[in-house]
Formats: sequence, structure tokens, C-alpha cells
Amino acid sequence: MSANPLDQLEIRALQQRDQVHGTIEELKGKVEEARAKLDVNTIARNHLLGASLVVSAIGFLSGYGLAGLFTRR
Repeated sequence: MSANPLDQLEIRALQQRDQVHGTIEELKGKVEEARAKLDVNTIARNHLLGASLVVSAIGFLSGYGLAGLFTRR
């Protein structure tokens, strides 16, 4: 004869609980990966040279244009 129906339900509940815990751990890992990927400090550190070149070029061009307003040609 099969086991007590209450025992079967307890076993199924334990299995489902383990499955839920596994899913939660997986989601926590994915969230942590996404946070690391979108970290502003890391992105800025990785693209520091390009960002500084763009900012320098904008500063140079705006200074050149502003100086052009006050000089005669």
C-alpha cells in the first residue's frame, strides 16, 4: 500500500520549497550580475579615455567659438 497521503503532501511541499529556494537564488545571482554590469563607477573607469577626449574636444571647441565672438576677422 502507498504511504500516508499526508506524508506525500509533506514530501511534495519540501520539494516545492527547495525548488522555490533554488529559483530565488538564481534570481539573486542575475540581479547581482545586472547591478555589476550597470555600475556607473565601473563603466566610467572602463571608458575614461574616450570620455575625457570627448569632454576635452567640447571644451576646446566651445572656447574657440567664444574667443571668436570677441575677436575681429
